[in-house]
Amino acid sequence: MVRVVALGAALVGGVGLVAHLFVDAGVLWWTGLALLGVAVAVVGAGLARVPWLAAITAAGAVVLAWAVLETARNAVPDPQLGAVVGGIATLVVAVTVLRRPPAGHPTTRPGNHRS
Repeated sequence: MVRVVALGAALVGGVGLVAHLFVDAGVLWWTGLALLGVAVAVVGAGLARVPWLAAITAAGAVVLAWAVLETARNAVPDPQLGAVVGGIATLVVAVTVLRRPPAGHPTTRPGNHRS
């Protein structure tokens, strides 16, 4: 479920940032960034198992992404930067969804409702 939230937020946020290149609406910029922030936070939180450490890694991942984005904003106009970031996010989602599991990797884990 958490993976679906991260992928969905990244996909919709990425498409919103790409659309901001063609449609001059500030709401697309801020909504796209907010959704990508949610996706980055969810992925960052997934790096740790202890809840307090997951919260710290989620916040750290968002702050790191924000710092990189602000550094890039000094060199590139917002619509073009948004299109590149959104395109990368959309591409990452596509690769994640479409890739095959490694050979010998079980699709179900012991103890879940499918086994």
